[in-house]
Amino acid sequence: MGFALIVLSLLLTFVLSYLRQCYTFWEQRGIAQLRPNLLYGHFFKLNAVHLNDLIQETYDAFKGKYKVTGTYIFTRPIAIVTDLDLIKSILIKDFSNFVNRSDHPAPENVHRNPLLGNLFNMYDEKWRALRAKLTPTFTSGKIKSMFNTISDVSQQLEDTFRTEVGSGGVLDVYDLLGRYTVDVIGSCAFGIECNSLKDPQADFRVMGRKLFTETETNIRWILFKLTYVKLLAKIPFRSFSDDNIAFFVNIIRKTVEHRERENIRRNDFMDLLIDLRKSEHSQGLSVEQLAAQVFVFFIAGFETSSSNMSYALFELAKNKDSQSKLRTEIQSVLQKHGKLTYDAMMEMTYLDQVINETLRKYPGLVSLTRMAAENYKFSSNDKEIVLERGTKVYIPVNAIHNDPEIYPEPHKFKPERFAPEACQQRHPMAFLGFGDGPRSCIGMRFARMQVKMGLITLLNRFQFCPAPGEPTEVEIINYDIVRRPQNGVKLFVKRVES
Repeated sequence: MGFALIVLSLLLTFVLSYLRQCYTFWEQRGIAQLRPNLLYGHFFKLNAVHLNDLIQETYDAFKGKYKVTGTYIFTRPIAIVTDLDLIKSILIKDFSNFVNRSDHPAPENVHRNPLLGNLFNMYDEKWRALRAKLTPTFTSGKIKSMFNTISDVSQQLEDTFRTEVGSGGVLDVYDLLGRYTVDVIGSCAFGIECNSLKDPQADFRVMGRKLFTETETNIRWILFKLTYVKLLAKIPFRSFSDDNIAFFVNIIRKTVEHRERENIRRNDFMDLLIDLRKSEHSQGLSVEQLAAQVFVFFIAGFETSSSNMSYALFELAKNKDSQSKLRTEIQSVLQKHGKLTYDAMMEMTYLDQVINETLRKYPGLVSLTRMAAENYKFSSNDKEIVLERGTKVYIPVNAIHNDPEIYPEPHKFKPERFAPEACQQRHPMAFLGFGDGPRSCIGMRFARMQVKMGLITLLNRFQFCPAPGEPTEVEIINYDIVRRPQNGVKLFVKRVES
């Protein structure tokens, strides 16, 4: 018994010493930190708030005092940048040292999960090479060529709303807009008419729903996997089921074979990828690589865009003056052009302000992450600070977007914040709705176009009001990395009187 107590005592001493060493990492390097509990760190903050509260608390405690501060996810130290100039350096000026989003290799390799071989997950030179190949497919000219395809789907969106709303009623706009974005991306990325606006049980809509509803719901486990990538590298986790993988790879294979055999062109994303594949010859994209790129285009585009439109309509329903102002702009520009054209859409400046204000208040990601490839030195409070190689850096997007010193009364919806003169008075890093720098969202132009066309179509023909008995704020899912509505977005909708 005495020996066992000695062993237990030694073990306890070792654990406490190890934890003390872990949780003083930043203090030892002269960097202010959010003090953790000696035994469990910030474990209990890594719960339903999925990291946002921990980042917000750190930002609030040290913003304006230090350019960077430290905290911990489990026992791993992470740096949180609170200075906008330093954020600009990390994302743009010194990007070469912050190319990657996280550790590599990934927990699963691309051989087991080919859908992981997409641009979002790539590292170092592999990312650079793939980004260079894909960038020409997202130019404004190429995106413009997809306008008519999206226009056709937006007309179906209007028809569906007319059928659903009748003379007036409560609709879950989040569900309907999810079906709209699935149909848009199905047409533009796969060249397939998904018809989910007509049939909510269409294959693509069902698969899109599965990709989000069948994911992990334990945020601590999600964060553990993201934090200890190297530790878990040999364990065969599956991010996607065999059904998910087979669904997308088979569709891409059949689509590519059919188009190449029949020499079919649709001026869509798939055409652009097939052209890239041909131009590269033996070094082009394989069918699996094509599937991975189209997959991330699908999963990133349909959910974030449908959420963004739903949040926008929710806020416009509560802010009737903003809704009226936007509808007036839409109808005035449409009357000028006779119909909705690409140029007409681009003239709607207040629409851009509404979309940006929605992204400010409801960013898709609460933070951006970057990894330091080498030691990174900078000065703060007249002393040199070093972020060591391998340090994971968090850029607190949601905290910045809701900082009252940057955006007074941040809880209020004010599209005028993004009028040109107002934007010029703010730091360029004060808005990170699509990230910034070389690793910003490659599909930003496409996302904005499908959101604009959806909102134009609906606000031209329908009026939106808060639904009786529904929450006055959108309830957001708190167990996923991507922020999306918990219980849909229900609004009272009625036709605009001619």
